[in-house]
Amino acid sequence: MKNNILITMGILILVGLAWQGIFGVAAGILVAAIIGIVYGIVKKNKQFVGWCSAALVIDLILIILFFFGLSHYMD
Repeated sequence: MKNNILITMGILILVGLAWQGIFGVAAGILVAAIIGIVYGIVKKNKQFVGWCSAALVIDLILIILFFFGLSHYMD
């Protein structure tokens, strides 16, 4: 089952890349991390939850930094 979740996460990231370009990668990682956290909680897999939480936090930090940098660029 874990392989199916990982394949689904990869497909989500690729679909995001194809649909929105480079910005879709960030969105795909965000959605995949949330799905991974839910899967890890349901299956009680602490390692899976940990890695997905790390991906979620890093992705959110980078999205915030991107918009912060973009707002300063537009000034």
